[in-house]
Order: sequence, then structure tokens, then C-alpha cells
Amino acid sequence: MLGLSLLLLLFGGLAIDYWRGLALQRELAAVADSAAIAGASGIDEEVYRATGAVILDPVRARDLALRSIAFQDVDLTDVEITIQSDGSSVTVELEARLELGLLGVFVEQDDPLAVGAVSSAIPVIVP
Repeated sequence: MLGLSLLLLLFGGLAIDYWRGLALQRELAAVADSAAIAGASGIDEEVYRATGAVILDPVRARDLALRSIAFQDVDLTDVEITIQSDGSSVTVELEARLELGLLGVFVEQDDPLAVGAVSSAIPVIVP
């Protein structure tokens, strides 16, 4: 009976930690999406006015993406924002760590679980 109780506790811990990890990944995906969209709105206005070309200003795009991330209340361990050299897109990569809860009692946990999300966006002028 004790063995069955421990097994039930182990599977319960696995299910809870799995759903916590999934919820964190979905939250990171939403933050990465909003940051990529914010970054993609950082077009180079001088180039657009002179030529009509829609390209990103790397400094402005990075700043807008970082401000979008900072506005969210998420504890991140790694943030990487990449703007293509031709200014055609912005990619946001986020990573966070998740400490195991009940499952951590049964397994050796030297490092927390790493959860990440990646999102890309392109600048588009909508008529």
C-alpha cells in the first residue's frame, strides 16, 4: 500500500511539474510574440520616407522589443534579440528556468528545467 501511495505521489508530481512547464512555455511564447511584433514596428523612418522601403532600424527595433519584454512580469534567464543585417526581420529568443516541485523530491535536481520560446516578425506597412 505504501509503494502504491509513493507511485501515485510520483505520477502526481510529474503531472503537476509537466503542466507548470507547459504553462511557462506558453507564457514565454506570448512574451516573445509581443516583443517580436513590437520590434518589427521599429522601422527606419528616414529610409521609408526617402525610398519607400520598409526596413528595420536595428537600434530602435531592439529597444522596442526590450521595452515590450520589460513591460511583462516574467523572470527570464536569457534574452536574445536578433535583427537581420538587411533589416528584414526581428527574432526574439527567451529562456526561463523552472524549479521542479513535487517531482524534485524523487529525482536529483542539480539544474532547473530550462524552458524557451522563439518568435520572429517582419515589418509590414498595412494600407
